[in-house]
Amino acid sequence: MVLKMYVAGVAVAAAIASTIAALAVPAAHAPSAGVLVLMTALLWLTEFLQVRQYHYRGHGVSHNLIEGIFAPIIYACSGTEVVLVCLIGLSAAEVLRRTGPIKTVFNVAQWLFAAAVGSLVFHAVTVNNDGSSSRVIAGVAAATIAMSVVNQVVLVGVLSLAVRESGEGHTRDVQMSGLIGRLISNGASLVTGLTLVAAFRWSPWLLALGAVFVVSLDAAGRAHANVRADGHRLEGLQRATHALATSLDPAQALPTFLTEARVGFEVREAELVLFGLDETVTVHLSHDHLRDGYAVTDQPHELAALLATTIHEASHFTTERGPSPEACAALERTAHGRALAAPLRSGDVTVGMLLLYDRLGVEGFESGELVVASALARELLGFFERVDLMRAIDEERRKLTDILESTSDGIFTVDSDGTITSWNAGLVGMTGYSATEMVNTRHLGLLRARDAGGRDVLVERWQDCIDTTGLPSELQIVTSTGQTLWLSCSYSRIPASEGRREVLVVVARNITQARELERLKDDFVAVVSHELRTPLVPIKGWAQTLINRGDRLTDDQRRTAVQSILAQAQKLESLVLNILEASRIESGRVDGEGLADVGSITMRIVEDTLAARPDRILRVRPPAVPCQVRGSSVWVERAVANLVANAVKYSPDDEPVDVTINVEGDEVLVSVTDRGPGIAPDSQDRIFERFERLEETRTQTGTGLGLYITRRLARAMAGDVSVSSVPGAGSTFLLRLPVAPVTRLPEQRTIESANVVNLR
Repeated sequence: MVLKMYVAGVAVAAAIASTIAALAVPAAHAPSAGVLVLMTALLWLTEFLQVRQYHYRGHGVSHNLIEGIFAPIIYACSGTEVVLVCLIGLSAAEVLRRTGPIKTVFNVAQWLFAAAVGSLVFHAVTVNNDGSSSRVIAGVAAATIAMSVVNQVVLVGVLSLAVRESGEGHTRDVQMSGLIGRLISNGASLVTGLTLVAAFRWSPWLLALGAVFVVSLDAAGRAHANVRADGHRLEGLQRATHALATSLDPAQALPTFLTEARVGFEVREAELVLFGLDETVTVHLSHDHLRDGYAVTDQPHELAALLATTIHEASHFTTERGPSPEACAALERTAHGRALAAPLRSGDVTVGMLLLYDRLGVEGFESGELVVASALARELLGFFERVDLMRAIDEERRKLTDILESTSDGIFTVDSDGTITSWNAGLVGMTGYSATEMVNTRHLGLLRARDAGGRDVLVERWQDCIDTTGLPSELQIVTSTGQTLWLSCSYSRIPASEGRREVLVVVARNITQARELERLKDDFVAVVSHELRTPLVPIKGWAQTLINRGDRLTDDQRRTAVQSILAQAQKLESLVLNILEASRIESGRVDGEGLADVGSITMRIVEDTLAARPDRILRVRPPAVPCQVRGSSVWVERAVANLVANAVKYSPDDEPVDVTINVEGDEVLVSVTDRGPGIAPDSQDRIFERFERLEETRTQTGTGLGLYITRRLARAMAGDVSVSSVPGAGSTFLLRLPVAPVTRLPEQRTIESANVVNLR
């Protein structure tokens, strides 16, 4: 409030001084309208290009040549013209720079006040001048000094109030930098003013030379600011990263890091906001007014939360311009005016935010300091990753100890001379031999280890064979009770070190049950093969009937016989193909090349199905475009045939089966829909496992291999198969295969049958 009242007072003083100047100062040279426009543009350029020195709560010290630019204006114009040129030029510059309303009023009033005083001083010194150049020089010098004094007094007042409100204090570096910069700026303005007045007296249009002075000062000032800020930022980066490199304790490293970042960036305050996985927020704060300069709090941080969703790289923003209006408002509620935010990004997730508030030093290195801030954020992220890694290592060490003590896997170590150096509880449970009996002995021969071929394996002599023939991955051993076990073993060598021989680490897992399951699978295949005889009974029966009594059967009876033979033959063929395909898949022999026309294959399968089951209805929607895929035609036929056979098997006899073939994007889709009992959601993925059959379907014959084979074949062709089903409402199986380049248009087949509905 006091600051706003001060700005209002400056505006009133400027208005009074401007009125006096407008009434008291006549036009000395009556410049043309074009020259007045040139003066206004030059004043606008000078105010727009200024070298910012330092900031306090939105206010700051800036260096430019504006007193020198005012010199020819005061020399040539009346008081009224001086006021108008000042108002128009400065207001345009502030609007273009998007300065806030209060700051705009202060800046315009400040220089309007100074210009009016300068105009009055120049008029007082040069009144009744007889054309003497010395009087003009004296007047320009006096006016320039007067404007500088007014400007300095007004600026010191506003900065004092800003500093008092913010609780900041002028550092010695800032005070000296401001004093030296002001002296240099005043000297340069005086030289510029005298030069431009001389140029104006030669030709009013030579005032355009002022742009050269302004642009040169801007370039020089920015170069100086960049070099200075560059040094500060990079030194701060080095010191901050050193703090993170010398300790893995966040409580020790983060205070030093934030302090060095705050000093290096010359800001009032530095914050590190960390977002926890459990939605907790931890704020680390560095400020020289805090006790010990550092504090940690656990509380929500509105600004950081907003920025986490709006920025993905380091950015500057203020209370007036930023990534979003909400972020600008949140910054204003923190009582800060400017900020630099650098997100800590891990992949696509923002895990933290580094915030640097309110620069106190010289402007410069603007884009470069964003790079430095991003580097600091990466260093922080790397630091936390190292901290997490060390915690994980400690945790893994603890877990490893627990695992070694409690794992069911057997772990033992043998040194190069065959001495057992460790024997865990898992091996005790497997072999029946205790650690006391085995450690520090060479009793591995008690296990009578053999490989799959029945040959003896001398594990204690591992060093002789591990580099040549190697140790077998599976061992058969005999326990202390005489039981035979199969172990799957992995081996790791630990090189010899000072005072220790080379060691072999053996991790053994009991796979006796797995081998038994493998045997059971073989037995299962044998049992399934036995089921091959089931379809042969009706085939033989009907064939014998046709041979012995075929001439006495009616046409309908003969048709029934042939259809039964065909149906049983197809069932037999499907059973054999599924068994053979399962064997090929299990052995890894699922390779195939070529192009397959999915549409033609599917239509042929529908024909064959109807030939075997003429009592069924199949509704088919053939493809509208070519449907070629890259892969084996046999694979495609087997996959589609299994889906159609399942749908016919599990649908009621009076319900149709829908088959649709189409192309969507870069995939060929074959959809098969039945009206069967449906599949529960928790069983929809399980049905694609081998030998898997649901309890409610066990009334139907089958091996549980069809869907397993279909998925394996589809994935071998870079496709897949899925199911969508509602219990009691049927199921839809969807086969997806990638489209292959079309080499020719396939022949479209139309099935002529009363039991086929061709959907177009």
